[in-house]
Amino acid sequence: MPDIAPKKKFGQNFLTDQTVLERIIKSAGPLENKSILEIGGGSGNLTKHLLKAKPKKILVIEIDKDYIYPLENILKSESVETQLISQNVLDTDIYSYFSEPPVIFGNLPYNISTKILTNLLTPKSGKGKWEILFLMFQLEVANRIVAMPNTKQYGRLSLFSQFYSCPSLQFQISRTSFFPVPKVESALVKFQRNNKNNNKYNSVLFQEIIRKSFQGRRKLIKNTLKTSYRNISAIMETCNIPHDSRPENVTLEQFCELTHAIEKYES
Repeated sequence: MPDIAPKKKFGQNFLTDQTVLERIIKSAGPLENKSILEIGGGSGNLTKHLLKAKPKKILVIEIDKDYIYPLENILKSESVETQLISQNVLDTDIYSYFSEPPVIFGNLPYNISTKILTNLLTPKSGKGKWEILFLMFQLEVANRIVAMPNTKQYGRLSLFSQFYSCPSLQFQISRTSFFPVPKVESALVKFQRNNKNNNKYNSVLFQEIIRKSFQGRRKLIKNTLKTSYRNISAIMETCNIPHDSRPENVTLEQFCELTHAIEKYES
């Protein structure tokens, strides 16, 4: 590992456990001749394993310019097309660098992990053009992403993630697998493509409805939404949502149908 001190301002906690790195690659399945994007190459620990998988192309984004030189040395390859970009991923049109949907890997900084996820699932340029995502999050965030209704973890992040993709928690990662050692555990989450909801329902309205619903998590959803949608009680009935439901009791499918019904009745 390069003799460069990790920087707190970039949320750097580098994954150093070789067993975990190998497990991530194994979870991804065959990567040969595929295009890969790695978010936050850092010290290059995962980058080395990705190169060994013989992809067609690897694009690495790293905001910390101190790691550019070490990463450039790692990315020297005669058989793989490689590219290194020193930018903030939140300000980068990542899909413009690919002619085909990439497999995306990322050990995401805890403080901006949900922002990065939002950008990947709902890019400014339109539909996400990725093949599959393998992203590391703080365990608490990972549990929220995959949470089911009627649980404490279930909320806006669960619904948002599951509206645009099919996420699954692959495995937990001990905090001792990182340097410097963070205060929390992490987990790898796999996101598979799912365009059916985005194609069928008004995604902007869906996000507005779940945002308003979870502003009053413990309140009845009909009371939370009635100021915004005047026919909410009747609309809920058509969607088979019980009137005593709180937002954490309402499934993704019910929120989708609620979105469709509100768009129809309120227009």
